Amino acid sequence: MKILNLLSKFTLLVALVFNFHLDLSAQSAEEGKALYNANCTACHAINDKVVGPALKDVHKRREEAWLIKWIKNSQALVKSGDPQAVQLYKENNEALMTSFENLSETEIKSIIAYIKTESETPATATTASVGVTPSSNDKADSNSDWSSAINWLIFIISIILILIISTISRILGRIGDIQGKPVVNWNKTNSILLLAFLIVGLAAATWEFWAHSKHTIFSYGPASEHGGEYDSMFMVTLVLTGIVFVITQVLLFWYGFKYKSDGKRKALYYPDNHKIELLWTVIPAIVLTVLVIRGLMTWNAMMYNKNEKARNIEIYAYQFGWNARYAGTDNKLGAHNFREQGKMNALGVDTNDVNAYDDVVTNELHLEVNQPVDLAFRAKDVIHSALLPHFRVQMNVVPGLPTKFAFTPTVTTAEMRLKMNKPSFDYILLCNKICGGAHYRMKMKVVVDTKEEYQKWMASQKVLVNKNAANSAAVALK
Repeated sequence: MKILNLLSKFTLLVALVFNFHLDLSAQSAEEGKALYNANCTACHAINDKVVGPALKDVHKRREEAWLIKWIKNSQALVKSGDPQAVQLYKENNEALMTSFENLSETEIKSIIAYIKTESETPATATTASVGVTPSSNDKADSNSDWSSAINWLIFIISIILILIISTISRILGRIGDIQGKPVVNWNKTNSILLLAFLIVGLAAATWEFWAHSKHTIFSYGPASEHGGEYDSMFMVTLVLTGIVFVITQVLLFWYGFKYKSDGKRKALYYPDNHKIELLWTVIPAIVLTVLVIRGLMTWNAMMYNKNEKARNIEIYAYQFGWNARYAGTDNKLGAHNFREQGKMNALGVDTNDVNAYDDVVTNELHLEVNQPVDLAFRAKDVIHSALLPHFRVQMNVVPGLPTKFAFTPTVTTAEMRLKMNKPSFDYILLCNKICGGAHYRMKMKVVVDTKEEYQKWMASQKVLVNKNAANSAAVALK
């Protein structure tokens, strides 16, 4: 009997451990699904090649420890000379994969668990077999049904209220016809509603500015040299248009309230007044001219700033990511040849150009504080828009039409983190043009370093062409 009891207890323990393991696996796959959708779908699919390769059975082709390193920082793994990383990098036309150093090992393991589950799921399988517990699906379906029921209830109540109000209005109109005078003075009622709308609307607008202005990028100031001028233009325009908005809205609603029709007052026909028309034409024209001229001068100073000390960097846009190419010690970027794109390198850099030999390609944008920079932009596929909000920089990135922008960063990443009291803060480059299904994921980390930090980082980067090959080519050209 003792042996049977021990066997039964042991069996129960094994069953509990097995169930616990299954629950953890299911939970891990469920969390991995959310992480995968948020971080991977811009460039990958399970069964199809998108920007990057298909991920089906990737857990069988690579070790988990290697996958974690690759996902966290693929370029570090390539630069270390890892054979698998180098091979994968070359197989995909040397396209740079976004680094996900913000993801923990546990989160990456969850993504791998989800990919494993999806890889083992037949294409015709139902959603319930994607490694998610039935209770989770039932809960999601229940929440969806409940939300749908509430929406239908709100719709039905709204229709009923409209019918009730319409019926009451018809009844009151019929009573007014019988009595020979209206029961409700709608002119007076509407005039009071207009005044109430004015007061509530202005109060709501004031609250909006007070409550949310501290959450905008303007609350921390610009991080570029021209940013102060940009913010000043924005605030001047906002104040002027704000004043005009308040005055016109007050007059509009107040006159609607004051001069409501009472059946006694006759409207005054006032054909024209040349003095008033001259004033409200000339004054806005002068104000707008000053604003436009100031904006044009600021734009020209940023766009056509010929600073010989500026560092040359090229930003390359594609669906759905960014690459940065730095000029080497000669501060000259190699030429671009679209015929080389996808054959020799993903960016289409002309490797026959000696100036390209010391160029550096990365998936992060590093800038040196107080060092002018000329950003040149190119696009591979569709129109993108490069937005660096903290530096007050935005430029359309158009295929076949190179564009550029010059600015000087003035606040390092470390200084901005202290200023914002956010240790995890990072500058960012975003796409501000709806360029496709994964547009929301198109971003690149931007780091503003001190001079020493920048030089150290640049020294750690790999040049586009091996130095020995570059020297041999230079000798051959001579």
